[in-house]
Amino acid sequence: MKTLNVILFLLSSLGAFGKIWIVDSNPGSTAKDFANLPSAQTGAAAGDTLYLVGSPVYYTGERIYLTKRLVIIGPGYFLNENPDTQTNINPASIWSYNTCEAIIFEPGSSGTVLMGVTVLGSITVNANNILLKRNHFALYPSGACNSSNVINASNVMMVQNYIETIGASNSPPLVQVTAGRSGIVFANNYFSHNCSGCGGGILALTSPASSSLEVSNNIFKGGINVANAIVQNNFFNTDNTFVASASIVRNNIHTNGYLPAGNGNINSSSLGLRFVDTGSTDGRWKLKPTSPGLGTGFGGVDVGIFGGAEPYVLSGIPPIPTIYSLTAPTVGEKNTGLPIQIKVKSNN
Repeated sequence: MKTLNVILFLLSSLGAFGKIWIVDSNPGSTAKDFANLPSAQTGAAAGDTLYLVGSPVYYTGERIYLTKRLVIIGPGYFLNENPDTQTNINPASIWSYNTCEAIIFEPGSSGTVLMGVTVLGSITVNANNILLKRNHFALYPSGACNSSNVINASNVMMVQNYIETIGASNSPPLVQVTAGRSGIVFANNYFSHNCSGCGGGILALTSPASSSLEVSNNIFKGGINVANAIVQNNFFNTDNTFVASASIVRNNIHTNGYLPAGNGNINSSSLGLRFVDTGSTDGRWKLKPTSPGLGTGFGGVDVGIFGGAEPYVLSGIPPIPTIYSLTAPTVGEKNTGLPIQIKVKSNN
């Protein structure tokens, strides 16, 4: 209870988003407002914040349709791999057991923010003005689940996410932007299409000529086929397709020779020279001191996910204060009470 009270105090800075609700699927947990995401969405009002506590129990067993504007905040991911993350190292995971899609953002959810959450399955965004920030998106395309994450709306931002396929036996793109969309931004994300045996045509990102987007400071394992885009400051660690029609392509680095010449692009850069390649799942993508990406991005920024205006944040820790250490005795003294030591870190 004391831990929950401290969390509520720290979350008070988000009061501008409306009421804060605690959603906790941990078995035996009593200090909560809701136990799963569907009931939380039903009970919350538009503009409220749902704080999902890290738990080994998934937050939904069915596809969730988001129909109102909410701020949904989880604790982050890879929490056992990076230092000073959370006292509770469980992620908050959303998984639909029986369907490929885990989350559908319906038109009523315009303005929703999703951050610090693990999504097992695909998402479809049918609402404008959606922010997807610091999440772990894990697709399992196999058998009948030949699905992608689909952006079917405008003014959608995917920023500082870790996006991958796991155990893939099909090869749909990780993310597809549909026709007629504008204001789409992909920045400081790690994209990894891990399909083995799918050949050289696997794609991490696609968009048609009728849409416009910005693709900045990402790392790609898998090809792209986009149009009418700004493609800058990205690493391409892949031998897959690179197509950027009617686009500005500048200051990118590619393992092979697929980038257009000039504009600060670097082709045939050795993968081993770029990243530290040690440590946590996401920390391994920090640049080596000798990396060709240091300061060579457009505007003099670093190439890759740790460069640019919004560098990637390890473990997707949300931009609110977090408790990463809590020490409390099991019994207290009559005169001294129950002394508690808490270590708190601010995040941005």
